[in-house]
Amino acid sequence: MVKIAVRHLNAYTKKQKILKDITLDIYENAVTAIIGPSGCGKSTFLRSLNRMNDFFEDITIEGEVLLDNKNIYDKDMNVFELRKNVGMVFQRPNPFPKSIFENIAYGLKIHGEKDKKVIEEKVIWALKEANLYEEVKDKLDDSAFSLSGGQQQRLCIARAIAIEPKVLLMDEPASALDPISTIQLERLIEKLKKEFTIVIVTHNIQQAGRISDYTAFFYMGELVEYDKTEKIFTTPKKKLTEDYLEGRFG
Repeated sequence: MVKIAVRHLNAYTKKQKILKDITLDIYENAVTAIIGPSGCGKSTFLRSLNRMNDFFEDITIEGEVLLDNKNIYDKDMNVFELRKNVGMVFQRPNPFPKSIFENIAYGLKIHGEKDKKVIEEKVIWALKEANLYEEVKDKLDDSAFSLSGGQQQRLCIARAIAIEPKVLLMDEPASALDPISTIQLERLIEKLKKEFTIVIVTHNIQQAGRISDYTAFFYMGELVEYDKTEKIFTTPKKKLTEDYLEGRFG
């Protein structure tokens, strides 16, 4: 089932066109990887899915992004509600200067949850979903900065899923992590797709091959090829895709 339908999406500044007429479907409860060399528009595309590009005054977006058949660029779209439904995890862990517990409770509170028992239950649920609870259950009042880098990234994932979004966007979430933390993160993504639709930008081609169900290859702002990951990696239709996957450029 299609969760997000992107139709003729363009992104540009006064100086350059960043995305050129992108059309693709993102499927529910699947991991979609966005790959391509630096500067090809991967992160701009990801940010277009929850209107994070709104924070960049010089970027203009045209086209449609339909979340459950509703265009998120319609004038009547509640962007605060949109970002509740389409959460985001960034390249580097960015915990708030608060306790482990309050990092996750924060999102619940700003979205109107006041019942302390409900907040506590959801915080514990999110930590368990992020495979972090057993490691932090006795130090929930400690600063989030006391955690390792890998733990901080899983905390940020727990914070994102605590408000139960429909979609989880990840912008190179493992790029700042050591190999063991990266493996933990990949296992977590595999688990989370049962409940969430996940779109991940990754510079690591092997990682895309391991964790994604679908792969989109971007080059110079264009969508070169998009298919099931197995097909992209074994029988790509385009020579450019094959050359990138075999490391001939990038």
